[in-house]
Amino acid sequence: MDLQKLGGVAALSEALIYVSAFVFFGVIWDFPAGAGTIQKFSFLADNQTILSIVNLVIYVIFGTFLAVLVVALHNRLKAGALALTQISSVFGIIWVGLIIASGMIANIGLGAVIDLSAKDPEQAMKLLADYGSCC
Repeated sequence: MDLQKLGGVAALSEALIYVSAFVFFGVIWDFPAGAGTIQKFSFLADNQTILSIVNLVIYVIFGTFLAVLVVALHNRLKAGALALTQISSVFGIIWVGLIIASGMIANIGLGAVIDLSAKDPEQAMKLLADYGSCC
């Protein structure tokens, strides 16, 4: 498969991941927003594996597909405006790194907050609230 077709497959895969994330968080994920601190962390602990897998898919795998798309677009557009293509490719690769890092940080942070919640649930909830998480 050539790079352009691979880029097209990557773009379609990203769209599928994006729509799937909306379905997961909008329909399937039933986070107990109105529950107490202990119940929220119990829910997160019980569902840590599925949330980690979803984060892996929507961040790390999405980022990997994005890397393929950035390279394919760079290859396709470089003949027309080389300088602009190079600059946009740099930003694309930076964005790839940020997306993949965000997913890894989210998974590591989820585990750390769940561990902290066993010792000090209020502090763990404060940590989540301070950093704008879901809870």
